[in-house]
Amino acid sequence: MRIGRPFLIKFLILLLLCSLTGGAWATDLWLAVGYGGRRMISNDGKTWEITAEWAQPGKDDGNNLMSVVWAKDQFVVVGGGGGGNDGAGHILVSKDGRNWTETHRDKARINPVVYGAERLVVGTSSYPSGKLMWSTDAVTWNEGAKIAAKGYTHFRGGAYGNGVFVLTGNGGGNGGFSWAVVTPDGEKITSERNDLPGQGRIVFGGGHFVMMTGNSQAGLIRSQDGIVWTPVALPGDVKVGWLVNAGPLLLAGNNTSVWSSTDAVHWNTGTMTPKGNPLWSDGKRFIGSGWPGKMTWSPDGRIWENANELTANGINRVVKAGNP
Repeated sequence: MRIGRPFLIKFLILLLLCSLTGGAWATDLWLAVGYGGRRMISNDGKTWEITAEWAQPGKDDGNNLMSVVWAKDQFVVVGGGGGGNDGAGHILVSKDGRNWTETHRDKARINPVVYGAERLVVGTSSYPSGKLMWSTDAVTWNEGAKIAAKGYTHFRGGAYGNGVFVLTGNGGGNGGFSWAVVTPDGEKITSERNDLPGQGRIVFGGGHFVMMTGNSQAGLIRSQDGIVWTPVALPGDVKVGWLVNAGPLLLAGNNTSVWSSTDAVHWNTGTMTPKGNPLWSDGKRFIGSGWPGKMTWSPDGRIWENANELTANGINRVVKAGNP
């Protein structure tokens, strides 16, 4: 049977589209975001290309991009900060990490962005307390719930699991109380509490929200609902400096050791040899970053390679296309 040229052309176009859409990529694609509005991509985890940037070197100001997710077949990035005329908040989207569109701009920092249940929820830092926004496409953003109690001013992190979004923060800087709010959809808040022992990186895994109680040399706490929190017992009551969801595992560690868990309750000493601050892992491969933006890569958590040299700008988060 002879195949006509028009049919063959249509078939090849369809094959190409199937390889590029629906969250399926022919090759791996990671995006890293950070200070100065830096956005950079990699196909192998160790060779990075800066695709966009507002300032170099960047500061903790309106250009600081702080959180990123892959959702709705695109990268969604948020950040900002500063105050007065220099204050700014951003929501940016891109399908390839190269071409960017700002879909929302604010006068205050927007952070974090969390994806779950087919919607995105972000926090906007403000006084006397922060507020939420939500979207189903990352393009059109809707005003969400406002935190009722006063002093919940600065959002720091968030995660989705067990049917709820949990967003955490403090009263600004390194002081004030540490708090958590719970929302099923960004439109209403079902819990507010401000008596946490601290706050830091938060992830969901093993049926629990797990959060560091500081940014370094910190303990861990866990919760199934974002309301009731329990201290995590690590071997020897050690402190950790980083925390990641690594697919089937939760991993936490410091400069010398690592601990892993499948349920957030029982933790075992791991065999990984940490280097720098791991920001992403699928349980096998690892991407880390040291200040200011010195990237590292490991295919197994034991052997590490330094990435290509880049101009200085700290990196806050790394996400992989195809991963929520």
